[in-house]
Amino acid sequence: METLLKDVRYGIRSLLKQPAFTAIAVITLALGIAGNTVIFSAVNSLLVKPLAFPELDRMVAIWEARLSQGVERNEVTMADYLDWRKQNQTFEQMGLYRWWSANLTGVEPPERIQGFLVSTNFLDVTGVKPFIGRAFSAEEDQPGKDAVVILNYGLWQRRFGGDANIVNKTVSLNGVKRTIIGVLPKEFNYPSGMDVMAPLALTPELASNRDNHTYYVLGRLKQNVSLPLAQTDLSTIAARLEKDYPQANTGHGVVVYPIVEDTVRFYARALWVLMGAVGFVLLIACANVANLTLARSSTRQREIALRLALGASRSRIIRQLLTESVMVALIGGALGVLIAYWGIDAMRAANPGEAAKFAPGWEHLGINFPVLVFTLGVSVLSGALFGLAPAWQASKPDLNDALKEGGRTTSSSHRLRNALVVCEVALALMLLVSAGLLLRSFLSLLNTDPGFNSTNLLTMKLVLPAAKYKDDQARAAFYSELLNRIRVLPGVESVAAVNYLPLGGSNSSDIFLIEGLPEPPPGQEFIGRYRVCTPDYFQTMGIPILKGRAFTEQDKVDAPRVVIVNETLAQRYWPNQDPINKRMRFTGPLEKNPWIQVVGVVKDVKHALSLPMSSDYYLPQNQDTWSSMVLVAKTKTEPMSMAAPIRQQVWAIDKDEPVFDVRTMQQVRALSVALYSFSSVTLTIFAAVALILSAVGIYGVMAYVVTQRTHEIGIRMALGARSRDVLRLVVRHGMTLALIGVGVGLGGAWALTR
Repeated sequence: METLLKDVRYGIRSLLKQPAFTAIAVITLALGIAGNTVIFSAVNSLLVKPLAFPELDRMVAIWEARLSQGVERNEVTMADYLDWRKQNQTFEQMGLYRWWSANLTGVEPPERIQGFLVSTNFLDVTGVKPFIGRAFSAEEDQPGKDAVVILNYGLWQRRFGGDANIVNKTVSLNGVKRTIIGVLPKEFNYPSGMDVMAPLALTPELASNRDNHTYYVLGRLKQNVSLPLAQTDLSTIAARLEKDYPQANTGHGVVVYPIVEDTVRFYARALWVLMGAVGFVLLIACANVANLTLARSSTRQREIALRLALGASRSRIIRQLLTESVMVALIGGALGVLIAYWGIDAMRAANPGEAAKFAPGWEHLGINFPVLVFTLGVSVLSGALFGLAPAWQASKPDLNDALKEGGRTTSSSHRLRNALVVCEVALALMLLVSAGLLLRSFLSLLNTDPGFNSTNLLTMKLVLPAAKYKDDQARAAFYSELLNRIRVLPGVESVAAVNYLPLGGSNSSDIFLIEGLPEPPPGQEFIGRYRVCTPDYFQTMGIPILKGRAFTEQDKVDAPRVVIVNETLAQRYWPNQDPINKRMRFTGPLEKNPWIQVVGVVKDVKHALSLPMSSDYYLPQNQDTWSSMVLVAKTKTEPMSMAAPIRQQVWAIDKDEPVFDVRTMQQVRALSVALYSFSSVTLTIFAAVALILSAVGIYGVMAYVVTQRTHEIGIRMALGARSRDVLRLVVRHGMTLALIGVGVGLGGAWALTR
């Protein structure tokens, strides 16, 4: 310890003697370490342990799989879930949930909140207990006993002021009074974005349903049960159910994923790519500092030679030099943590809208103990990485030459510096190519034709509670009156409503039959995405009608049923035919699902810019009335300026109706590619930093080479060499290193981007 303290004191004096070297080395390392700290903070919070569940490694997500259709994750039916829960041998508990949004009324202003209906054992499966109150009891899954609710911590704080006596108070959700029985812990965020949860009322009809694929299942494995064993167990049950219920379960398997892997699957790859990118930046920074250290070591050859001549061992010299390198890295790490604070704030600011709400662990993003330990480890490793080679090189000088000449640089030192520059250029090029490819993909997404015109479009969501709007007639009357009111507002060109907005992230699919085509066997059904919309929807969205007509007000509930299909569906099922007047219908009894006549064909519309076109069809809202709709208004002025007038028209009809997710269509489109945008911009920034560091590295090496060859250059010019000859000599050396680095980098980029 005493020797180490001596090395530290000597190192401090040595670094203070050369403040320029110390400052440049510290700042260079700080940039690389700060980037690693920021991204590791995100990886630690979002990927390592995003969920606050005890024994997280035993938690799994269970999905239905339809591998013949390329579907690995499909929602589950209630009947299948009950069979899995009853027959399995590997799970301690199994629970389920489904989406359930609710209008919160009775407090001003009314608000649409995200809820989930869950099995009464849901919290038992997660192992989490309410912060206040209790969990659901077993009997609360019975109809009539399910009017209870548990609040998320954030909603409790935001709308109820953190009332400590909230338990047993009532709240109105979708017009139904529910008793608050508990509040969840602050760190609990599963399912992602949850504001409230209520028990799912289990009726006999629901328990036997094998057609309604709307549920998500999670389970807790028994002690010492592996994931493959659980997969085998459930696959055996699925095969048995396929034999018992061939009509409903043919081709339906089961797939089990670790809960963390399942939760983070949408953004895990992007974060790991960024982690690799900042690792490259740190390597380049280390190479730069290693070059600086080599140059500094060459000026200390006389000092090192004297110490060796006086009896110092080579290991003692290496230890001293490594101590100085680690000290530089630790100072750089400390500065990097300060920069990382700013970087994490920038990352929070870059996260669009409420996207963080759906990323468990985001609230823990910051500089915490694991991040500090990581930064300390990276700093020490960086110091060893950039200091070891120069220390090894400097510890074996030619004593005669060093003591006579004051320390002339050896050829091996030149080779090492050249190799470091080549590595810097290669790493920077690999990052640049990766960033370029990602940017190209992102720009390709931005330039993708979505099939509609997003200019001057304002969107907002409404959901009518079933307790107040009990039937299709009441819901249709509300939307009809609302659209008529909005249509005459100054500044509104046209207005319509649709159940799911393109690029909005939500879709509905259903199985259908085509008249004249045989009914496909189970597992190979005709599946298409469908939209329910009002007559002016295509005009408002700017979706061209290619054949036939749009919906009209005459397409009422008592009129013949009609449908409009997209190009893809028409070409897939009626190739080389006119689809107008063709017929299709949903599966099931004919008296409940009659044939629907095709009256129009519209241009394909993208529901996700990164996915291929699907078979889509549209139904008139008057014939298939939905309570949840998105208003779309084509405005003559700036779209957001019409938000308040339209909201007032909603409240003029129903003062308790929340209006939410008010966005322009341009904002909706930007939100749909937010992950691509964030990844592209961040990786490009890191690539630019890497390029700058590499350029600085080349400059540093060339400046040092010129300094070392000043005597030689003077002799050359005295013998008649011109300035351009000397310039050509120096530039050729630098370009040679750069070109070798480019060659290595292109090969690495080709392998990396596979």
